[in-house]
Formats: sequence, C-alpha cells, structure tokens
Amino acid sequence: MSATISALMARAALILAITISSQLVLAVGMFAAQLPRRSHLLVRAIASCAGLVLVSFALYRNSLIISVFSSRAVSFAAEALDFVAMLVLIVAALVFCFEVSIWTALFCATAGYIIQNLASTLTYSAFLLAEGMGTNMSSPLFLPLNLLGMAVVYPVCYWLFVRPIHKNGLVEIENKKILLVLALVVLIAIVFDMENKHLFDMGIPIQFVMVLRAVHDVICAFALVLEFEMLYSRQLESDVATLERMDADQESHYTLMRESVEAVNARMEAMRQHVRAAAREGGADTAKLKELASETRMSELRLKTGNDALDTLLFVKGLVCEREGVTLSCIADGSALAFMDPVDIYSLVGNALDNSLDAVRKVADPEKRAIGLVARRTGGMLTLNVTNYFDGAVTMVDGLPQTTAADPTGHGLGSRSMRDVAEKYGGSVTFSSDGDVFHVNALIPIPEG
Repeated sequence: MSATISALMARAALILAITISSQLVLAVGMFAAQLPRRSHLLVRAIASCAGLVLVSFALYRNSLIISVFSSRAVSFAAEALDFVAMLVLIVAALVFCFEVSIWTALFCATAGYIIQNLASTLTYSAFLLAEGMGTNMSSPLFLPLNLLGMAVVYPVCYWLFVRPIHKNGLVEIENKKILLVLALVVLIAIVFDMENKHLFDMGIPIQFVMVLRAVHDVICAFALVLEFEMLYSRQLESDVATLERMDADQESHYTLMRESVEAVNARMEAMRQHVRAAAREGGADTAKLKELASETRMSELRLKTGNDALDTLLFVKGLVCEREGVTLSCIADGSALAFMDPVDIYSLVGNALDNSLDAVRKVADPEKRAIGLVARRTGGMLTLNVTNYFDGAVTMVDGLPQTTAADPTGHGLGSRSMRDVAEKYGGSVTFSSDGDVFHVNALIPIPEG
C-alpha cells in the first residue's frame, strides 16, 4: 500500500472519528447532563472523549484498509464491529464519568446512538438529493450537511424525549429489557443503516433508497419510543410503590394520632374529675380550679365537627399550627364526610393542611400566616376548600403544584394522593393561585343514603 493511499485513509479515518464521536457525545450528553456526576468530571470527560476519538480513529483506519484488501462481507463485518465497539466505549465512558448503573448507561448510550443515527440518515439523504451520491467527506457540503442533520434532529429529540425527563429520572433504571433495545440498535441502526448506504453505490434507484431510509428512520424512532416506554413504566411503578407506602404510613399515622388524642382526652377528663373533687373539698382556690376545668373542656369542645377522624386530624394539626404561630380557621360539617374512610379523610385533608403549613411557614407577614378550611355539604356534594397565603411563585405541572422536594416526577406526591382520593369517590381536586393566595378545592359527590 502506497504512502499516499495510507495517508488518505488515515485522513478519512480521522474525519470519521471526529465527526461521529462528536455527534455521539452531543447526543448522549443530552441525557448524561441529568445524571449524578463523579468527582473531577471535567478531567474524566476530556479523557473519555480523547479516548473515544483515538480508539475510533484506529478502528476506522483498520476498517478502511480491510475494505481495500478484503471481500465486501469481511469489510462489512469489520465496519459493523467498529460501531458496536463505539457503543461499548460510550457505555464505559458513562460509567467512568457518572454515578450510574450499567443499565442506566446502556439506556443513555443506546438512546443517544439512535438520535445520532437519525441525524446521520438525514445527512446521507441530503447528500443524495444535493449531489446524487452518498456521503462524501471531501465535499465542501460535508460539514454543513452534517450540522444541518444535527440542527434538525437533535432539538426535536430533545424536546420530545429529553426535556420531559425530570432530574434524577434516569438514575434508577434497572430494566434488563434494555438488552432488547440494544439488540435493535445493533441490528437495525447499525447493520441496516450500513447496508442501506451501499445500495445507491450498487445501482439501486434513488427513489427506492430514500424509501428504505424512511423505513430505517421509522424503526429507529420505534426503538427510541420503546426505550422511553421502559423508562416511564419504571417511573410509574416507582410512583405507585411510593403512593402505596404513603397510604400505609398515613393509615398508621392516623391510628397513632387517634390513639394519642384519645389518651389526651382521657387525661383531660381525669384532670377535670380531680379539679371537681378538689373544688368540692375546698382544698384549692375554687375559682381557679373551675377556670381550669372550663379551659380543658373548651379545648375539647372546639374539635367537635361531627366526624371523629376530622376531629382527630384538626386537633393534631391545630397544635402544630399553634406551635408554628399559624392561625388555623375551620368551618367544617364533619357529617358531610361521613361516607369517606377515615384514612382517606386523613390523606385528603391532612395533605392539604400539610402543604398549606409548608407554604405559610415561609410567609414573613404575621397577619398572613393563616390557613382557612371549609368543609360542608352543598346539595349532594361535599365541597372542601383550603386556602393559605404564600411567598414566591407556584409552578403547575399536569394540574398539580410542582414540589420543591427531590421527586423524580417533579410532582408533589401528597397532591397526587389527594387527587387519587377524590377520584376514588368520583370527585376531583383542583389547585390554583390568586395573587398570593393558594386554593385547594375538592368536589366529591355524597352517596345517597
């Protein structure tokens, strides 16, 4: 092999290595940006990118040499192995740079690879239409058309697939079905793409080549959608498990609160008995003892709404509000909630009060550190309204206030639990804000009888 041919092959291999590596790094990077980072990420990333370019350069140069001196079948196999090796290198680089499992790395690598392949397909099609030939690295259109493919495909894929993934949403992927997607990537995005690009050189009319390119794009898009269905199903399973744990916790919390309130009421009743006995015997200041008895009685009477579960909840939340310097105003017809399971009352009303309390804690104005609750029967409907002041802004996602906690979905699970309870009884919950006042409104039909 002459020095000139060797130099040309080296140049072509270097162009391929830089172009494809850059495209893959950008595509995979859209997902990797949301992953937890290892220490010294910049150094790790630079080392990984340099290694990817060097290894891919060696692989492509070797494949070009094989394509000159070997059969088409051997050349095809060597080229396919190059792309598979690139995929393996990207997975290794992700694990090296980020705190992720092998499954999460596979997800990001295969998803990024499909996006890069879609951009490459657009570039190849543009070359066919512009120059009547396949990708030509010596053409002055090589860089502009590659940039065009990325400029069209990458933003669309980011908007459709990457943007909806909230922070930490990729961390817990442990789905071995990802191997199926990996096989699709290897067999379709690599093998079919390579074979398709040689069809025009074999004399196949451009119309048929373009149709096959479209089929290739549809299959790639299907593989990408399949991957994200796996991700979203995993997130859904995680959310359901979390909500189930919350329901179990709420039931145990309600039981504990009820027992605590019963113990407090029993203690107060015992105190009143002692007070009355001491007053009768004249062993203490009668006026003071009567005042104390009256106060303990009033502390109990204020909680009588006609629903034991609601009374228990308001008693405990009222104590918390008093400690936090928050005014809790309540107008409640507890009988209107009689059809609901006590645990559901705790989940619906308790979560609403907890969210309100979290908001008013941040309000500086003492006059606005207040929560209002109204529960009543309106016709055949239970209407529950909880209002509170807040500072800052409220971001709504899918009709739910966005949480400030580290929640992968970006939604407050407490708000979702409230919505689930209302829908369980055929009702609905809406969340809205008016100026610096936040409103929770639940509307639930009361069963007849």
